[in-house]
Amino acid sequence: MTRSIRGYLISIEGIDGAGKSTQVKMLKEWLEKEGHNVAHLKEPTQGQYGKEIYRLAAEHMLPGPEEELRLFMLDRKEDVEKNILPALRSGDVVIMDRYYQSNMAYQGAKGLNPEKIREENEKFSPVPDLIIVLDIDPKNSISRIVNNRKSALDHFESENYLIKVREIFLKIGEKPNAAVIDASGKPDEVHGKIVDTIKNKLPELSP
Repeated sequence: MTRSIRGYLISIEGIDGAGKSTQVKMLKEWLEKEGHNVAHLKEPTQGQYGKEIYRLAAEHMLPGPEEELRLFMLDRKEDVEKNILPALRSGDVVIMDRYYQSNMAYQGAKGLNPEKIREENEKFSPVPDLIIVLDIDPKNSISRIVNNRKSALDHFESENYLIKVREIFLKIGEKPNAAVIDASGKPDEVHGKIVDTIKNKLPELSP
């Protein structure tokens, strides 16, 4: 696909509790005001593999990192074929609430090679035009999860684990098509930083 016939892919990443869902919603509204058609997608999906991931995580029954990654990739292959590529071919701006960068970080923190995860995913997954890493201290993220969700932490939400996950996300944020944004402030402040980043790195989305 050439740039003239495809849309743009933006991945919003970060540890649990960083405020991704809130920022995705705000970004979608801003892009639509700029005149873009926007597809908002979330991974894991609500497909058969995504539902299995959610169930196993909630019950703290997820298998080893290799099997975790296999389930995520099966879920993503369906998402790419059914949702991501069709939207991009239509010229939409696709916003991902988590993408394969999350596998690099979460399964990478369990001992798998993040670059190998990236390579395997990019065999079938479009590379994001922009990766936004929302950065927050794991202590603050855990507090947000408990206070906002009022439910037990799942398989992916222990503080020590999130410290390792955050380190990998910060490395991902150093890539040319990425940016790290401090997510500890108020939602409007964080949104403003995201908009500024898009204007800088993808100026064609805000002429």
